[in-house]
Amino acid sequence: MIDNVIFDVCGVLVDWQPRRALDGLFSPDQIDEFFADDDRCGFLYFDDLHDGGTDYADLIDEYEREYGARLGLRMRAYAAHVERTLVGTIPGMMSLIEDLKSAGVGVWALTNWGHDTWPIMRNRFPDLFDTLDGVMVSGVEGVRKPDRAAFDLAITRFAVERGHTLFVDDSPYNVDGARAAGLTAIRFDSAEQTRNWLADHGVISRAEHHSSTSWA
Repeated sequence: MIDNVIFDVCGVLVDWQPRRALDGLFSPDQIDEFFADDDRCGFLYFDDLHDGGTDYADLIDEYEREYGARLGLRMRAYAAHVERTLVGTIPGMMSLIEDLKSAGVGVWALTNWGHDTWPIMRNRFPDLFDTLDGVMVSGVEGVRKPDRAAFDLAITRFAVERGHTLFVDDSPYNVDGARAAGLTAIRFDSAEQTRNWLADHGVISRAEHHSSTSWA
């Protein structure tokens, strides 16, 4: 029986659109290049370092040494406009959280996010994070998904039993990491898909009230 649910934040609870940080500051082609899937400009690699606890004040200097001042301007612009990337909450997730809590289920979050930019995220969605039972942030703790250490620390920090805890994330790598750590884990597609899984497994009733609350 699942009695606790741990959610990822970006892509599950919060709509994170990194391109928005550079919109209007650089050409579409320059933005495409910076966020290219092959990571030719190193954004994903350095974002991972940021998630691991390296603050932008140190990370950007290292980035410029490796990629040069031209691309460094884009990384600096991204760091300065992180708030623009936080579009709002994922549709349907706030009501799902409320329904889980009404059913007596613990609701937590485990996010890969930077130490220095966490206050931006936290202040952008106060109602969301005040409603959760707790949040663990990779950049604060120095461990990040999909490493087992991140899941083990979350289990200890939240005082939950891994055999009775569901983890929900949009990344297949993080889902695999959670399963390797002994958690039940599903890949997030939508609030409806997650709600259906929870109802199918008896965690919430299909008759649960659907709130219209939106915490954008």
